Order: sequence, then structure tokens, then C-alpha cells
Amino acid sequence: MSRRKIRVRQLYWILGLTLIAIVLTPLVRLLWHPPTTVQTPTKEPPLPWSITFDEAGRPSVFGLVLDSSTVADVLQHLGKGGQWAILERPGNPPVLEAYYPDFIVGRIEGKLILRFSGDPEALSREFTRHGRAEPTASGARKVEVGPESLSRLSRLPLTLITFLPKAQIDEAILRERYGSPAHQWLEEETKVQHYLYPERGIHILRTERGRTVIEYTTPERLRRHLSIERH
Repeated sequence: MSRRKIRVRQLYWILGLTLIAIVLTPLVRLLWHPPTTVQTPTKEPPLPWSITFDEAGRPSVFGLVLDSSTVADVLQHLGKGGQWAILERPGNPPVLEAYYPDFIVGRIEGKLILRFSGDPEALSREFTRHGRAEPTASGARKVEVGPESLSRLSRLPLTLITFLPKAQIDEAILRERYGSPAHQWLEEETKVQHYLYPERGIHILRTERGRTVIEYTTPERLRRHLSIERH
């Protein structure tokens, strides 16, 4: 009887090992020789450094065209998840701004701020209509606006895009993505590095810790702004 039990146990072991081999062999082949897959070409999303220009020389960033896309265009392109407000700064005409705190393009996360200007009278009327304004850290006063106001301001053009990446970015990556800047300088007091690309309308600010702010506007508007600052 004992010999029969041993033989039966040996038979179970052999059958068990055979089954394991049958199951594992395809998996091993799959790991060492993965099947070839056909990759269909996908359109690359408009990344922060992917800037194109239309026939009029206006830059396109994140699928939005500066000095061309309107409030209505942005609402259609990005949806209604933004926070909208009119801001008044001393000595400057009022502007409309949209803030998207959870903006994602490709695999890049960050905050997006869009500025619209061009009709100070309409913006002032809308600002006054909303009553009491709230002060901001920058010294401006702001009033939050809703769909009715945005409908009345729907034709205002986009004039400035500001993107604040969530990740820290070092200078090597900035130069790899954007190229060598035409001008670069350091603010001694704040230790903020400035990288200027006038021909593309780009102004990048970077702190010592790698916190980065990327501003996009038209080349003409950027040159005009720099000319005013120099005077």
C-alpha cells in the first residue's frame, strides 16, 4: 500500500508540474517577445513650448490665438470651469481675467490665467454694475462676474496668457524647450531670473527654487510694453 501511495503522490507532482509549465510557457514567451502593436498616430496636444503663428503673425498657445480669440471662444474651448473677474489697477484701464486653477495639457499640470482687454468703457460699466469691489494682494480691486456679464463681454479679445507650471523647472529644461533667450537678467533683490523672447512674445520668470511663470502675448505688444518700461 505504501508503494502505491508514493506512486500516486509522484503522479500528482508530475501532473502539477506539467500544468504549471503549460500555464507559464506562454507568459514567459510574452515577456521575452512581446507582440508587435500597431500604433496609430495621435495629434500632439498644444504644449507650453508649442507656439505657432497665423498669417497675421499672431501667436497660438494652448489652442488659443492672442489678439484673436474672444471670451466666447475661450468658454467654448476650455469650458465654464474658470473663475472670472474684472480687475481695476490704479493708473490702468480695467481688464477681464479668467483663472483656471486645474489646467492640464498633455501630462503637464499648472494654473492658467487669461486676460482680455480692449473696451475699457464696457468693462468699467460692468465693474460698477457689480457694486462693492474686493482688494487683491497686488493692489488691484476686483469684482467676480458671471454668465450674464460674460455674455455682454463675449467679444473682448484675449491679450495675455499666463501659465504657472506645477512642477519646478530648471534652467536647462527651459533652454531645451524654448531655446536661448534674446535677453536674460537677474533681479538682485528678489533673485528672479527673466528670460525674454521678443520675436515670439514670451516672457519667462523663474525663482531660485524653480518656480516658473510663463507669459505669452503678441510680439508687438511685448515690445511696446518693454519700450514703456524703459522710459
